[in-house]
Amino acid sequence: MKKLLYDLFLTPSTMKTVLFCLLLLSAYTASAQSFTVTPEDMQRKESFLLMRDGTVMKGQILRQDSSIISVRRRGGNMSFVEADQVVSVTSKQPEEVRTAEPANGSYQVFVFRDGTQVEGTFVKRDSTMITVRKRNGKLTYFEPELLLKADSASTLTAVPVNKYRNRFPTWMLTGQTAYNPEKGRFYYRNTWLLLNEFTYGITKFWSVGANFVSPIPYLLVGAGYATGGSVYVQNNTSINTRLNATLDQNVHLAVIASYRQPYGFPQGRGEGTFRGLLTLGSSQNNVTLGYTFVGTRAQIQYTYYDPYSSASPYYNTYSIPNREFLTIGMVQKLSRGLTLISDNQIRLGSIGFRPDSYWRTALSAALRIDRPRHAFDLGLLGYVNIGEYRVNGKHVNIMPYVAYNLLIGKP
Repeated sequence: MKKLLYDLFLTPSTMKTVLFCLLLLSAYTASAQSFTVTPEDMQRKESFLLMRDGTVMKGQILRQDSSIISVRRRGGNMSFVEADQVVSVTSKQPEEVRTAEPANGSYQVFVFRDGTQVEGTFVKRDSTMITVRKRNGKLTYFEPELLLKADSASTLTAVPVNKYRNRFPTWMLTGQTAYNPEKGRFYYRNTWLLLNEFTYGITKFWSVGANFVSPIPYLLVGAGYATGGSVYVQNNTSINTRLNATLDQNVHLAVIASYRQPYGFPQGRGEGTFRGLLTLGSSQNNVTLGYTFVGTRAQIQYTYYDPYSSASPYYNTYSIPNREFLTIGMVQKLSRGLTLISDNQIRLGSIGFRPDSYWRTALSAALRIDRPRHAFDLGLLGYVNIGEYRVNGKHVNIMPYVAYNLLIGKP
């Protein structure tokens, strides 16, 4: 199996082709979910576009280019609407939004698989969409497969919405779960003031991301910093994409592919990483199991000078070995605004290509302080080195883990 992955994916051109094909396939599938206007819609001088957030746009539909619908509003002003935000187009204005509570004071709490909740009353359901009138009177729409459950409630005994849930179920500490970022939202994380991670949910099953390292002076990232220092900085800029699948409300799968060009590697012969993840449980309480394969065909040449000889230096060429890891992670909601996260890796196969790779096991645990739009991770990260290897003179290296998570966009 390892040889097959090596032969199929680890040439630079093949890996770039695989990533490109994944992007094209996901983009095609996403476009199939968008609303498509009809020729009849474009022939009208005036149409009403019902949006997912319950608002209505009035104007003349001129055209639809891929995922964008162009609408001429009153006065000649132009508006451009994303097709996947449109629920329907009609020739008559939809009914006025009602703002009153039901006479008996009851409503429902719709709980979604990602932990979010909406309070309101059920309006209708078809094969593709559920319509709910929120308590403020606005209509909202969502796909049936996103709904976990619906509970009855009363205005007299309202069930509070937990605004302090874990809003970042995709990220553990150094790894990820199989939960995809929410569609249409940007996520940002900074670790140790060094590593910056950006992720964007393009659809409910596909996301893309990029990592880069902050340009902090070398003094802060020397060899004694975070078991590798400068190697850490040079080797953690990458791009990635991921595809997700939901087998059951508590069973999620994800496949992640990433590419990076580590410092010192021959240009065009970077490093490809392929991850398979299985997450069991909800977004707030779960266990993640994963397998990671890191491979490259690059070689590095070392030059050796004999200080006691005038002979010419000689050169040694080393093939960079592939690496494999097992991941075991856990997410547990402890209280209203506190989540416990443990993220652990076990390295398989040979050890010790470079001084920063002598570890066999990586263990970590942290508390995530949850807030409505951001979270802080505070904990410890440790490496257990193999055999007699020492890093900074220690067999076990333990360091503080500090990260900041931010949700960018609508709450």
